Amino acid sequence: MKNRVITMLIWIIIISLFPFYSYGIEDLSPKLNNSSKFKIAYCENEPYFNYTGTLYGIIKGLYELGWIKTLNGLPYVPGDEDSEKIWKWLCTNDVSDYIEFVDEGFIRLIDIEHEDRNYIINEKLKNNKVDLLISMGTKAGKYTRDNVNNTPIMVFSSSNALRSKIIASIEDSGKDNIWAHMDPDRYNRQLKVFYDLFKFKRLGIVYENTNIGKTLSAIDTVKEFAHENNIQLVEGFVAEAKSDDDILRYEKELKEAYDKISKETDAFYLTVGSRNVKDTHMYLDPFYKNKIPVFSQVGPTEVKEGALLSVYRYNYDGIGRFGADRIIQVLKGAKPRYLSQVYGDTPSISLNLEVADKIDYKIPFQVLLISDIIYKKIAD
Repeated sequence: MKNRVITMLIWIIIISLFPFYSYGIEDLSPKLNNSSKFKIAYCENEPYFNYTGTLYGIIKGLYELGWIKTLNGLPYVPGDEDSEKIWKWLCTNDVSDYIEFVDEGFIRLIDIEHEDRNYIINEKLKNNKVDLLISMGTKAGKYTRDNVNNTPIMVFSSSNALRSKIIASIEDSGKDNIWAHMDPDRYNRQLKVFYDLFKFKRLGIVYENTNIGKTLSAIDTVKEFAHENNIQLVEGFVAEAKSDDDILRYEKELKEAYDKISKETDAFYLTVGSRNVKDTHMYLDPFYKNKIPVFSQVGPTEVKEGALLSVYRYNYDGIGRFGADRIIQVLKGAKPRYLSQVYGDTPSISLNLEVADKIDYKIPFQVLLISDIIYKKIAD
């Protein structure tokens, strides 16, 4: 079994070293938009560390390709949730001779009333003559796809752009101005490793029972995997907080759901949610008490904060280079719709030794050897 895990990870790594590149334009060297800089805007739904990390990776990719001339002073450390801080730095420093990061072009949907969003966003894009919009996450990707028609949109960090109907298919976005990154096997890879390590019969999962909640939790993939491996899926449902005033209700119900499900399952898949990542260990206390392994969908940040392990991207360099390549092609005239959307990161394992001790799990030595990140303690 241990050898199966190692063999599978090696095979995944080999495959992911050959992503599905499709170069519409081979020359990625910097150029101006006639005699002006290209203008880029950014949209997200809310602060989230994966959005900030992906934005950082894209900026680094643009730097490596010569479109940005310096990263000195870029305010990012792994785990940051504040992408606006990066955007302000891009806007207020002389970072590029070819790209202008529009100051008014930072858009956070939760800060705009629903009825005003369409007008405000399109006015900002029109008034600033934006050439490209980076849309980060499933909710922002879906909203901009449905409401922005005259600006090229590049969607990153969505849970599944196909199932959330941002794109029409893996090969074709369905709209000339839309492109969205896809890694269709990401969650299946995670579940295979988790299952090979623990051979669980009952898998717990808690998510919001809505279309967006199902997409974010990859529940269709989880159900398919459970069916194929004769696993009983133990589900819990909690509605996400609708406002700051609703957070206490959400946190209370989430803790109650975790406590209940920890007594009914022998493994737990921790999916995306509105909870504060830094409080992860407090939410997971029932699983420690019941000796249940918790596998994080999100990645190393949650492992650092209290999940047992995860298989996810080691850093944002790969997706950053891939994203920068696609952005440059669009700036140079390629239609987003006709660029390949598929890229799979080289996977890595992250482990938390303190969590392993809490649940009396002896980590196989071979797994320790191939792990990229090992946390000795749960973050304070």
